[in-house]
Amino acid sequence: MQVTRREFMVLLGAIGLSTRRVLAGSEGLAVIVHPKLDVSRLSDLELEAIYLTERRFWSGNKPIVPFNLAARSEARISFDSAVLRMDPDTIARYWRDRRVRSGSPPPRQAPDPLTVVRLVANLEGAIGYAPESLASREVRVVARVKDGKVQAP
Repeated sequence: MQVTRREFMVLLGAIGLSTRRVLAGSEGLAVIVHPKLDVSRLSDLELEAIYLTERRFWSGNKPIVPFNLAARSEARISFDSAVLRMDPDTIARYWRDRRVRSGSPPPRQAPDPLTVVRLVANLEGAIGYAPESLASREVRVVARVKDGKVQAP
C-alpha cells in the first residue's frame, strides 16, 4: 500500500500531537512562589484572580508579580485551560479588551520554565508555574496543575 506525502504528513502530525499530550500530561505543572511569602497553598479561584490581575497584592500589601510562559507553549495552554478556563484565542481577546478598558497589562512573560523558576526564586512577590521536575528547594509549590485540574500541593 502506498501512502501519499499528504497522508504521511498528517500521520506524523497525529503521532507527534499524541506524544506531546502524553508527555505534557504525565508530569503536570507546579505553581510556585518565592519561599519567603506567607502562602502555603492557593485554590483555583485564587490563581484565577491572580492571573487575571484582579488580585494584585499578597497579604501585607506586597505586590504580586505573576509570570506566564509564551502564549502558545504547551505548558501555558495547559495552565490557562485549567486555571482560567480559556483557550489561547480567548485569553488574547481578554487582554486586548482589558488594556482598552482599564489599561491593565497581562502578567509578565518569561521565555522558558527554567527562567520562571529563577525569577520566582529571586523576586519576593513572584508567582509562576513550571513542570514539576523543575520545582526546586529555592521555591515553594502552592498548587499543581495536572490532568486539566488545579490540585493541592
